[in-house]
Amino acid sequence: MRVPIGTDGWHLCDCSGQLEQKHTDFRGTKTLALQWADMLRHDHAALGALRRHLGRAFPPLTEDQIVREAAWRVSTGEWYAERLVIERVKRRRAESTQAPAALPKPERRAPAPPPRALPDPPLFPDDIDPVAIAAAQKQAAELGVPFCEECLRAQMAST
Repeated sequence: MRVPIGTDGWHLCDCSGQLEQKHTDFRGTKTLALQWADMLRHDHAALGALRRHLGRAFPPLTEDQIVREAAWRVSTGEWYAERLVIERVKRRRAESTQAPAALPKPERRAPAPPPRALPDPPLFPDDIDPVAIAAAQKQAAELGVPFCEECLRAQMAST
């Protein structure tokens, strides 16, 4: 039996050493085998193949039973989980004496000028009389009454 599992190259087989190429065997405890076999739940083709290899049962085995049986057989050594070792071929680059600059100097931009500071807006409008306001504030302070600039303007306008 040889059942491919997923797209990352793992296979379940019933005897070790079937592969002529280099391969990695799954080595782990029952818990790790159960976690590893849990990826079978999403691989319907592997579940179907394992269902056929586990034999016909009535009622048919559930996905959970298939996963547990595969994990048990892998952890006891009855089945082997193998993955082909894929060696990457390294391409040789043309050797250069100097690495190219990330951004050559002629193509660099000049730094942006700092933003100009805007003048602060005036605190008081242009139509006020600061001397009259100061005199009214002093008089209100001496009399112990609250001062209101708008009330003073209205009073001065009415007289």
